[in-house]
Amino acid sequence: MSIGLGFASLGASQQLPLSDDVAENIFEAALALNITRFDTSPLYGGGQSEDRLGKLLKGQPRDSYILSTKVGRYRPYGAVLADQRNNPTDIYDYSADACLRSIEKSLERLGVDRFDIVFIHDCDRFVKEAVAGAFPALCRLRDQGVIGSIGCASNTARTHEAILNRVDLDVLMVANSYSLLTQDAGARLLPFCLRNNISVELAAPFNSGILATGPGDMTTTYRYATPDPEILDRTRRIAAICDAYGVPLKRAALQYCARHPAVERLILGLVEPDDLRCNMVDMQMKIPSELWADLAEIGVPDPIAILEKSCRPGSQNYAGRPVSKRNIQTASTAHENQKEDVGNYAKLQQHPISGE
Repeated sequence: MSIGLGFASLGASQQLPLSDDVAENIFEAALALNITRFDTSPLYGGGQSEDRLGKLLKGQPRDSYILSTKVGRYRPYGAVLADQRNNPTDIYDYSADACLRSIEKSLERLGVDRFDIVFIHDCDRFVKEAVAGAFPALCRLRDQGVIGSIGCASNTARTHEAILNRVDLDVLMVANSYSLLTQDAGARLLPFCLRNNISVELAAPFNSGILATGPGDMTTTYRYATPDPEILDRTRRIAAICDAYGVPLKRAALQYCARHPAVERLILGLVEPDDLRCNMVDMQMKIPSELWADLAEIGVPDPIAILEKSCRPGSQNYAGRPVSKRNIQTASTAHENQKEDVGNYAKLQQHPISGE
């Protein structure tokens, strides 16, 4: 499982951004751990994150890392926010002109001549505008070699579903909608991506904090807000099962997200070098299969068990093809040469993945 880093905390939000010294130490630790997937956005600090990541990247061979940014949602430079989820000064502009201007500025801030991926960012209420404006503009840039892949980045599974019903995307950044606490993306979106060979990068595996800190931390957050009693109780129940197996909650949270066969990469936030190294260790440590079965008993579905069942011949969802790119042993491996002609996702109106 590949790991990438999101550089949102290099820009101001509800807190001041990380200092230059801390950022440089984290970046050097990431390179030492062979982490070379970096994500940013003009939203983060209003371009502050891009400016500062550009300085960190200076001197690194361009082919040595995978870089992404985003278009569509913007905010004033360096603004400290009261609520980063619903900041009233944020600007949403998914027009082609705004997209092209944004990419030009992002290239300049980061000091590069191309992006490996560009995501249409948080278009939850603006899917039609994004499809009509930003998407064709990005397609032109892809044809010109300025960007490699086009994707959507959102905290809402329905946004991904809605845009995939209209256009053909290369990659999704799915944030805060697939974790030990929420599986909104698990029912339809991730299986659709798996069937149709759409890459998935899963961000926020800790749901912004609580699955890393545990429910006992009074300052913890769930989806960037104070967790309500229901979330706290659910987290305690999950943590109790993890404790019974001697598995840290944070380790289970990371590996649960990585466990879904559709997920190709986890995107983690910036943490101190020791914590980053700890996350890498957590990704490698073995977790007893019985833990996943016990979690399923309290409503945390095991994606492997579900997909193995659905891929048995005779199952309603059987597609006659491998369920995973990571050599998961299921009944479908006997049919790996049978391929599904899925065509353009926008044309799959007879079997849409959302109600829109």
